[in-house]
Amino acid sequence: MKSEQVKNNEITIGFLWAVVKRRLLWLILALVVGAGAVFAYTKVMVDPIYSSRAEFRVDNIYESPSMGGNTYQSGAALLAESYATEITGNVFLGEVLREYNLRHGEEMKLGTLSGMVSVSTEEELPFFHVTVSSADRQAAFDVLQIIEEKAPVLLLNESTKLYISIKLVDFGHLATSPDSPNAVLNAVVGGAIAVVVAYVSFFLVAFLDKTIYNEEGLKAITSLPIVGQIPQWLKRGELSKKRVRDANIDSPEKRTGSIQRDYEERLLSDKTPFSVVESFKALRTNLTYVPHEDGAPVFGVTSGYAGAGKSVVIANAAISFAQLGKRVLLIDGDMRCPAQHKIFGVDSANGLSEVLAGIVENPLNNAVCNTVYDGLDLMTCGHIPPNPSELLASERMKSLLDLCREQYDYIFIDLPPILETADAGVLTQHVTAYVLVARAGYSKIDTVYEVIDVMQSMHANLAGFVLNDVSVRGGNYGYYSHYSKYQRYSRYARIEGPRPVEAQAELPAEEG
Repeated sequence: MKSEQVKNNEITIGFLWAVVKRRLLWLILALVVGAGAVFAYTKVMVDPIYSSRAEFRVDNIYESPSMGGNTYQSGAALLAESYATEITGNVFLGEVLREYNLRHGEEMKLGTLSGMVSVSTEEELPFFHVTVSSADRQAAFDVLQIIEEKAPVLLLNESTKLYISIKLVDFGHLATSPDSPNAVLNAVVGGAIAVVVAYVSFFLVAFLDKTIYNEEGLKAITSLPIVGQIPQWLKRGELSKKRVRDANIDSPEKRTGSIQRDYEERLLSDKTPFSVVESFKALRTNLTYVPHEDGAPVFGVTSGYAGAGKSVVIANAAISFAQLGKRVLLIDGDMRCPAQHKIFGVDSANGLSEVLAGIVENPLNNAVCNTVYDGLDLMTCGHIPPNPSELLASERMKSLLDLCREQYDYIFIDLPPILETADAGVLTQHVTAYVLVARAGYSKIDTVYEVIDVMQSMHANLAGFVLNDVSVRGGNYGYYSHYSKYQRYSRYARIEGPRPVEAQAELPAEEG
């Protein structure tokens, strides 16, 4: 049940690093764009500011170095702070303003001048520094020259001149380069901010994303075993991960709620990618260990919703068992949207619906057709009936499975999605174990929770999950990534087929 599963997203170092790896190119792009945009804006839109600086020293004749420590020049340091405050006052700046306007024939305002002048002091030292900044570097220098002239005169009165002096110890100079803005520094900061914003966005998307992408994501939400992982199966010339069924969201099929299904080249053959062949072998091995009583085990295969690829998965699992020399029967029990006749390219007038309706007797002779894979027989859906749930739950279905158990080694039933119809659940008493198919990049976490809840409420025996269509790119599909080292052996390991039944009979059965 849900209470037994891990529901909360966990933020780990691995998760944070995975976001970086998955979106590395986008983060680099954000860095370049952010830094470039800020650099261009700084250069084009922001006026440069030039500064001229001067340093003054305050001396107090009543203080002597013999006083030692912090006592020496402490009074002068306090005076420096007082004079620094006075320089930025309206009285002093008013005198500077009148002198500047008189010399240069301008009408500068006091507010403008006040914004140009700043004064700083050094802690417990008798120095203060005057800085004049402006977009006009000549104006900044001219104002500073007037302050250099006026400060020793205007800041001292007749009495303080007797024991205090203000000396200019560092003259100001005409600025040759702007103090601000620093285009390079701004570009670095802008690029860093862009990366942080982009990463936070990607992190939130990943953290809030309820889609399952890999084995770790599926294991995090269920304790059921993962009996198989099927890698992304691309046909020749197919570059995108998305199949034809997902290509056009505005297609008529999408608007009507159905899904395009492309079954071409989706059966195991000598053209099948090596990793796909091995993944079905691993699934076959895991299913052979599912406990069952006497007689052939019956595996029901279902998913949460349509689009997980359950029909293709079960078709190839059946082929893989047949390659071991086993007698295998594949039954298309999805009597609402059958697919096996399309996958195998067969056309049978009679199928499961005719058998369950009592139209066809002796079903193994009249409703089962051979496939090009030796040992694999197929019972198609037949005509789509109006009451599939009732037919699947009928006594005839039980009798059919009892008969098939005597004739076959393995029986697979392709069932409808469990969350869309009740059809799959009516066979819980007759199915040895259910195999649940989830599709990477498609199936949702909530869907998996709901599937497990529904199946467990029916007391169904669950073999586990098959994770289908797992991406081999970007490290998302690590389980079979090592198979790339063994591709040179694939000509010996591939499943041969499809071939005519007569030709296959001459070959030894492949060993698992």
